[in-house]
Amino acid sequence: MNSQLIRYLRGYVKLAVVGPAFERLINRLVEKGVPAWDIRRIGDGRGEFLVALPDYFRLKPLLRETSCRMRTTGRYGFPFFLDKLGRRKWFVGGAVAFLLGMYMLSQVVWSVEVSGNETIPEQHVLQEAAAQGIYPLQWRFRLQDPGELADRLTRTIPNVAWVGVEMRGSTVEIRIVEAVVPQKKPAQNPRHLVSSSDAVITRIIADRGVPLVGVHSRVKRGDILISGILGDEENREVVVAEGEVRGLVWYEYKVQAPIERQHEALTGNERSTFHLVLGGRALQLTGYWQKPFARERVEAERKQLRFGPWTAPLGWMTVTHREATLTLEKRSVEQAKATGLANARADLIAALGGDTVIRAEKILHERTDNGKVIVHVLFEAEVNVAVERAIMEQELAPPEKTEGRS
Repeated sequence: MNSQLIRYLRGYVKLAVVGPAFERLINRLVEKGVPAWDIRRIGDGRGEFLVALPDYFRLKPLLRETSCRMRTTGRYGFPFFLDKLGRRKWFVGGAVAFLLGMYMLSQVVWSVEVSGNETIPEQHVLQEAAAQGIYPLQWRFRLQDPGELADRLTRTIPNVAWVGVEMRGSTVEIRIVEAVVPQKKPAQNPRHLVSSSDAVITRIIADRGVPLVGVHSRVKRGDILISGILGDEENREVVVAEGEVRGLVWYEYKVQAPIERQHEALTGNERSTFHLVLGGRALQLTGYWQKPFARERVEAERKQLRFGPWTAPLGWMTVTHREATLTLEKRSVEQAKATGLANARADLIAALGGDTVIRAEKILHERTDNGKVIVHVLFEAEVNVAVERAIMEQELAPPEKTEGRS
């Protein structure tokens, strides 16, 4: 353990000694094994030094032996601190009461917040939470485990997919992810499945209705793929056409990719600040004089005192600031083009749907201009081309009959 800390805990005094044999007194202290430090002569037959409080009472025989007199000029250490506190009982009592009050107040739930709800009323969530013991002015130690509370709220609140309960200081936050309830599709009128764009059919499956095209057929936008009219001209029935029709469709893209790009990199320089945390507040204790970085990434690591299953509101937090810089990365033309084409494929699949399959691509034109690679590319993609179209009234009209002449 640090010797300075030991001295502080034991306590020590500063003594002014007057006598003709000051040096002899110091020698006798060494012979008797009495530690003394900061020894100074301040005049003829006068000097001063520091000695531990337990050794103070061993000095009297040595003083008589050397005909010296001593006077205490300073008292230091933990025993004297306790003595001062003992003479200030009201101050100590007030400080203890203040800390105790702060601790008690931090153990009370002051607010309950609800987030993530869109269709579920917040008041309904607060009522269900109150039934589980989560309400303002509730003691924190009376609340059950957040995971168990979240499970109970998930079961009691309708139309939720997930509920999270988190205690942040004196606030309880309830986060909700609402369940996606499929909307009931209204009753459909009879309709065809038609092509959404010009395409070459690669697959057709008619679950309901009459297919009018086959594989490898070339269709134009609006052509009927699966008809919702069954039967012949004499006996007709209209239905809602259902099925899957996939086809090859061509899309032209203009891709631009920079040859040089900036990205953020860490330099390795960092600084840390230490914070004392009480409830939801943090007090910075160190790092006030450190120079901030022009560009930085900040990470915080927070820890709290725990006593068995209970978490105290008191804790500490270390915030690390890491210096970052913008680095210019230069790529080859081929690397920039490959990155641009990959982004274009991802954009095309995102726009057309996850079941889109890119079968081929052809570079139509390529050039480099103003630090960018510009590529015109033609993608051949297999997509679902079937969309619904209502059956028009004239399609249902009975055919006109021609009367014979006699």
